[in-house]
Amino acid sequence: MAAARFAAVFGQSLLPTALAFGVLGLPGGSPATLGLVMAAAAFGQVALVIPGGVLADRWPRKMLMVLAEIVSGSTLILLGVLYISGQATVIWMAVLAGISGMASGFFYPAATGFVPEMSPPASLQTTNSVLRMAANIARISGTAVSGIMVAFLGSGWAIAASGFLALLAAMFVSRLKPRYPATKAAGRGPFSELREGWREFSKRSWVVAIVVAGGMSSFGVSAYFGVLGPLRMDESGGPTQWALISASLATGTLAGVVIAIRIRPHRPLLVAVIALGLLSLPIAALALPTGLYVAMAAAFIAGVALDIFSVLWETTLQRNVPAHVLSRVSSFDWLLSFALAPVALIVAGPLVLSFGLSAVLWAAAALAISAPLAVLVPQVRRLTSTQSSAG
Repeated sequence: MAAARFAAVFGQSLLPTALAFGVLGLPGGSPATLGLVMAAAAFGQVALVIPGGVLADRWPRKMLMVLAEIVSGSTLILLGVLYISGQATVIWMAVLAGISGMASGFFYPAATGFVPEMSPPASLQTTNSVLRMAANIARISGTAVSGIMVAFLGSGWAIAASGFLALLAAMFVSRLKPRYPATKAAGRGPFSELREGWREFSKRSWVVAIVVAGGMSSFGVSAYFGVLGPLRMDESGGPTQWALISASLATGTLAGVVIAIRIRPHRPLLVAVIALGLLSLPIAALALPTGLYVAMAAAFIAGVALDIFSVLWETTLQRNVPAHVLSRVSSFDWLLSFALAPVALIVAGPLVLSFGLSAVLWAAAALAISAPLAVLVPQVRRLTSTQSSAG
């Protein structure tokens, strides 16, 4: 599983840089056309993540993951070939990026539900930590390699490489043998199963609270990394200092996984939401603003906190939601993550023009630090690592 996750995330990490410079390198390429292509990919994820959760609870999750990677990989290889041959257009890039995004929408709920099929309950936290470690290393490496590939080989080759890595991930997943296969839904209509998924999601107050807290945090953090941070560093510090801050957060995620493997908190959700609130630190550091080293330290702590939250949250979800509805319940979490991030990127710029950069940075920090308010929900405080919650 770790090899599959590494290949998939490495390929995904090549894509943003390759698509960005690819679109801008086309005749008529502009920030507007770049936004169109990126929005198409994001819309594909948002549109199909809920149907993906329904299918993942009906069909074998392994099969769905393999199909999603094959569709995504084939689409990206086609897009890379079109670009290399000089036949790519903005419309083609938007359409094919959208199809690849749709495949991702199917993949993620299936992947969340598949982990418990491969790992015994007692080892879920360790398994999730190892998968996060593989993903973090792949993300850091892929982001670095993408710039080199685009600079020396061109965007088309980087896009095609992303596709080949998706196919490699599909091959790795196809070789896995589930040790604890889940019982599938009993063939009712998809709308009936969607309603059941919503009931299973909404009746668990602790799930709703964490998803809302994560959504608020994601909104502020996405605006910070996508728009607000670069704008602040453009005023003072430049791209090199921004790269150092981003690298500090990436390094922190690796340290966070090491900690997540070892800790066994009695109340995992309580620890998780407190950790999530620490994502406000690097945003506040630039809102003040502070010096470079303080901002780097804040980003490192945020990286540690991010992976502690992610591992504890995923493990608690997988242990406490019945396997036959797990993908549908997790799809609502993925939906909020996919939907809010692009909205944050769209509104951040106009808000800065209206209210000023410092004010918007403080607003983003307030959203991130508000995540621990989820502890107001009793089950978030009380759910322990040894109990199972049905509601």
